[in-house]
Amino acid sequence: MTINKKSTRRISVRNDNYIWTVSPGSGYIVMIAEHEIIRGMHLEVYVISDIDSAWVNFPNTEHLNMKIIRPRDVEYFICQALDQGWTPQVKGTPVVFDFDGMILKRRLR
Repeated sequence: MTINKKSTRRISVRNDNYIWTVSPGSGYIVMIAEHEIIRGMHLEVYVISDIDSAWVNFPNTEHLNMKIIRPRDVEYFICQALDQGWTPQVKGTPVVFDFDGMILKRRLR
């Protein structure tokens, strides 16, 4: 399965190009990335965030975790995943991590 190019952004990390997108969930957002040219396994990083429920609680959003994913976060996620064994140019099942606010932790399925 590949990422729909229409909704992606490009990023260069360690002299390689990747595409990435963010998808909302209930209580989290997920960043999905894959190599731009060789579409192997993709990376999924789950980040706890209430950003998708902000409109429901507007204007009372002070209590919500409004974490968003910025390009520098994506660069950090990709570097950490590569250091932990993600091989984006090899076909396979997605590599899934949870982000605890400091480091990526591999999710066991």
